[in-house]
Amino acid sequence: MGTKFALVKYVGLAAALFCLAGCTSINNAATTGVAYLYIAAQANTTISAYTVTQSTGALTANGNAVATGAVPSAIALTPSGNALFVANSGSNSISSYSINSDSTLTPVSGTTATGTTPMGLAIDSGGKFLFVANQGSSTISVFSINGTGLTPVPGSPFTTIPVGYSFANGTLPSAVAVSNSGKFLYVANQLANFVSAFAINSTSGALTALPVPFYQDAQTSPSGLAVTPNGAFLYVANAGANSNNISAWAICDNVVTSCVNPNTPDGTLSPVTGSPFPAGLGPIAIAFDPGFNFAYVVDKGSSTISQYSYGPGSGVLTPLSPATISTGLNPVSIAILPGVVRADVGNTLFNVTDYAYVANIGAGTISIFSLTTSSGLLNVVGQPVVIFGQTSAVAGKF
Repeated sequence: MGTKFALVKYVGLAAALFCLAGCTSINNAATTGVAYLYIAAQANTTISAYTVTQSTGALTANGNAVATGAVPSAIALTPSGNALFVANSGSNSISSYSINSDSTLTPVSGTTATGTTPMGLAIDSGGKFLFVANQGSSTISVFSINGTGLTPVPGSPFTTIPVGYSFANGTLPSAVAVSNSGKFLYVANQLANFVSAFAINSTSGALTALPVPFYQDAQTSPSGLAVTPNGAFLYVANAGANSNNISAWAICDNVVTSCVNPNTPDGTLSPVTGSPFPAGLGPIAIAFDPGFNFAYVVDKGSSTISQYSYGPGSGVLTPLSPATISTGLNPVSIAILPGVVRADVGNTLFNVTDYAYVANIGAGTISIFSLTTSSGLLNVVGQPVVIFGQTSAVAGKF
């Protein structure tokens, strides 16, 4: 969701940034630069652009806040970095913005209607389609993207209730994630306690439900989804009172061999050994530091971030030490951006520090953490930045 653009953009850089064996010295001259963070606030229905100083992680307001619809709840950026979309869960709409050359935002006149209570957004890696989880209507809206323009695809919205099943109170989809190939969509159905999967028509964007939904234990309340940078695994944040954990699934997709027939990827999911893995209270969002094999889970109920290493081949999550770090009150969203890139004498590029930004909806703040890429550990940077009340989503680009 909000963190995917920063992560996707970083994947292409990951191999170059990792310091391979034999790196023995660092050039004293660091390549400094800037990145950008976008922050949605529900109290005053705005989205704001901030410049990130990559040498320190500091935030500086970049232009003026611009209006959203009621209760902005999620952000998605196109892979090209020229457009941004906000889900307005209080007005059942999407607000669209062009991203200017200085990374400020220009709002597009009007909004695009969705289903009821849009809560989650995802864009495929090709930037062709926007997927919207409509919690109130138990549907997924799909739009083709043309610049900042959104056009409903044929058949949209699509139900999240599988054929042959019925749920008296709906499924309450809360999050969506697209496989790295762009062929499959996964949906976290919070009320009905399962993950549904769809094949995506590469031409039209229409969804076709895979035959069997992927059930988890009762009362799991799957609330957040994320696909690893290598595309091999899907992680599900289970916020249910009897869960508070993370389920891990191998994805039968183009980039992996976890398929009955590796030559015919079909989007099916296979549980990872040892899954589910423990988290804090009310896990709601997941992010990765690409190239360095670390995962971070936003625990809304305990106001913490759980931090893990993960096996890129196995998908197993292993808690770091310490296993958690405190945030502001009720964190709900996280974005990870690269820090300064340095070069050794052999001109091999790598990062020593990245930065994580966490939106604390209960405190109306952004917590900033440095991320040591050798260990994966987060450390607090300064005091939380006060934005506006109910900071609800963050997304980054560079």
